Amino acid sequence: MNPSVKVVVLSLQTAAERRSQMTAMLGNTSLDWQYFDAHTSLMCPGLHCDNAELPRHFGRKLSPPEIAVCSSHAAILSDFVDSNQADYILVLEDDVIFDTDFPLDRFCAFCASNGLEYVRLFGKHYAKAVHLGFFYERSIVRFTTSPAGTQAYLMSRMAARRFLESYRSIRATIDLAMDSFWITRLPIYSIFPYPVIERFSPTSIPMPADTVEVRGLDRLVWQGARVINKARKIRTNARLRKSDESLRQRHWQFRQIGRTDLENCRDR
Repeated sequence: MNPSVKVVVLSLQTAAERRSQMTAMLGNTSLDWQYFDAHTSLMCPGLHCDNAELPRHFGRKLSPPEIAVCSSHAAILSDFVDSNQADYILVLEDDVIFDTDFPLDRFCAFCASNGLEYVRLFGKHYAKAVHLGFFYERSIVRFTTSPAGTQAYLMSRMAARRFLESYRSIRATIDLAMDSFWITRLPIYSIFPYPVIERFSPTSIPMPADTVEVRGLDRLVWQGARVINKARKIRTNARLRKSDESLRQRHWQFRQIGRTDLENCRDR
């Protein structure tokens, strides 16, 4: 049997238009999906944020909406780990378009059989990656650095638990924390082209104009932390080359989508 997958859509209770679009998109599918009411402040139990310490790790403080997003994603993953209701979770933010013909259950089975625990289904920016093979006509890659964004990602229960263990204190935005694979021990896998795109719409999480706030000694501490993280990232990428080659040897071949494949997906 294919591993089970739960779809959770992160959305503010007041986001009526966005919720209407997501419901129209997902409502006629067989997916097991639900809304999660986005937090508006730090509400996730056990998650700590020290705004005085944050700039020494991240270069600046996080805005209240950024902290609320961190809290929301951590709470979603915590609920997923505790509920034991599915093998994988697909988290979608409410400003995306998801290809509902994409065979999510089959892809989860592919991920489970090949040890892909954290898989991005979207990224905001181009990022360097190594090519590992194919899932049908789409490339399977491992990012060697963060493509940013948390609009759509797939996690196993093990991956969610491991991430939460590394994220008890907010020291970065949630997307960069998730992608810190040298800390989380979760390589960033992805599929390209993505089955998710972001709508062209105004952001609800504006970034501050000044992305670096630290001065003096705090700036030296921050720059030192960046150097250490960069070195750890390089070392971890080097160690992952062995697993990259092991995955390539599984011969994930390019395969065109046939009419039967599509009909099987729509029947589910």
